Amino acid sequence: MTLLREIFDEAQEQVRTSEVSGPILAVDIGSVNTRAVLLDVVEGGYRFVSHGVSPSTARAPWNDVLIGVYDALSQIAAATGRDLIDENGDLILSPRGGPAGVAGFVATASAGQPIRAILFGLMPDVSLGSGRRAADSIYLSLLDTFGLDDRRTTEERINVLLNAQADLVLVVGGTDGGATEVMREHLDTLFVAYALMKRHARPPVLFAGNAALADEIRERAEEIDFPLLVADNVRPSLGTEYLAGAQEQLASLYNEKKAQNTPGIAEISRWTKDGVQPTAHGFARMVHLLGALRKHNVLGVDLGSMATAVAASLDGRSYLNVFGQLGIGHAAHQVARQIPPAYIRRWLTVEGVEDADVLDYLWNRSVFPHTIPAQPAELEMEYAAAREIVRYAVHSARTSWQTGNTGPLPPFGTILLSGTTLTHTPTDGLSLLVALDALLPVGVTNVLLDPYGLSAALGAAAPLNPQALVQSLAAGAFYDLGPVVSVPGRDTALRGSLKPKDGGKTMTFKVAAGEIRPLPLAYGQKAELTLEGGALGGRRKLTVTGGALGVVIDARGRPVRFPRGDDARRKRLLAWRQALGEGVRS
Repeated sequence: MTLLREIFDEAQEQVRTSEVSGPILAVDIGSVNTRAVLLDVVEGGYRFVSHGVSPSTARAPWNDVLIGVYDALSQIAAATGRDLIDENGDLILSPRGGPAGVAGFVATASAGQPIRAILFGLMPDVSLGSGRRAADSIYLSLLDTFGLDDRRTTEERINVLLNAQADLVLVVGGTDGGATEVMREHLDTLFVAYALMKRHARPPVLFAGNAALADEIRERAEEIDFPLLVADNVRPSLGTEYLAGAQEQLASLYNEKKAQNTPGIAEISRWTKDGVQPTAHGFARMVHLLGALRKHNVLGVDLGSMATAVAASLDGRSYLNVFGQLGIGHAAHQVARQIPPAYIRRWLTVEGVEDADVLDYLWNRSVFPHTIPAQPAELEMEYAAAREIVRYAVHSARTSWQTGNTGPLPPFGTILLSGTTLTHTPTDGLSLLVALDALLPVGVTNVLLDPYGLSAALGAAAPLNPQALVQSLAAGAFYDLGPVVSVPGRDTALRGSLKPKDGGKTMTFKVAAGEIRPLPLAYGQKAELTLEGGALGGRRKLTVTGGALGVVIDARGRPVRFPRGDDARRKRLLAWRQALGEGVRS
């Protein structure tokens, strides 16, 4: 929180007193698309000027992410007339700006295979739990976990370590100042396995356990000869969890590993000051900065092809969870292993779709991640799967939030949605409905879309130039669907009025229990909303600002209950969709 608060404060001061610097370029390399965005100065302030999108070239037949980056940058160059690449194929960096190149550059990536890791720790619900949450901050595949409750023999555990071909071993365990002997004995298995490995096969060890053991671990690393990183203890005391140090080291390791195993990343890293960062880190920073700017809790969901990231800014704390095998494209076949097909089918209005049809669609989606749904049934399955992926990811992420993980979602003043599936629906209403069905927010929530994939780029660029963040947000970098008022419980019928602040005509309304209804209010227009009924316990007044869908009243209750019978369920789903179905994007 301290770094982000400093970024925000510095940005505010720069906006008031400093001259604006030059253009900033940001690139995000995904599993399906490579995106580039250019922020430049227009009339004294930063604006989102241009963007380029290219199919990702991380996989065959290209196997070089740089090809897709060049294509996306050429689109920006053609649109703006600004040369970005020199004759040697390098980015033109001009610190003071100018007619060619950019003053700053940042890059994020989620493409390529996740880092393969093994987790070493002690207690499942203490150090190992914290270790998993730290590992959740990057695109990581956890191969195995070694804890005190492991019943395998020493020989079996050594064989696992020798055959795993891991990229990383994350070691946690022990509180600072606590007992050390049990941790020493536990780590002997790891050191024996490393001694048996060939030198080049020994993966780096990231130690984030009892600080009293750090020097001993360093000595063993020199003795056996394996790479070692040391971070602050993820569990300095039983009641305290600290993940920032380990997450920072994991991000650095991510850049190093991507440069080694993803062609093109090393070249792009040379254009940056801090290397290629995980996309999820930029996204999480953006979510937390939105929380600081808006002074309320913010939830962000980035639904990708290979992974889904959930970022939350809750009561001044930042949380990030990356689900590396939970996506709507390359990883779609993994969805069926975690989410029953029946959960997906419950959101469908088309008849005759069986579990096997859902499984076929998910497998085809993973084989052909670049394709888009061609038939109405496929379109419905796409958004039904998106609902359940988001629901599952957020439900799983809540276990790391220090607010409890049962009952309704904690109150979030803003929800930010990123990822093509969530932001490029046929209508604004469908984007909102998918988010509401999946998340079931309570209270008053503004829902923002990130249609150009700016969130990770802006988050990554924030330390580089805080002005760009603050001014780009002020200029409307995100697409505001508007505020949603959601009422919990079963008695959710609401009535009230909407009075525009500019003196326009006051509108009165009634929304029956089980219904969802948008109220007309122009984009950016303020109004006084008066509500009565439901679980409000009296009359409530609040000021709202219209979005693309005006103001939306969601009186479906929490949780949403479907009527009995397939016909009644499909009729209710169609009614909700039709209620928000206006406003097809141009």
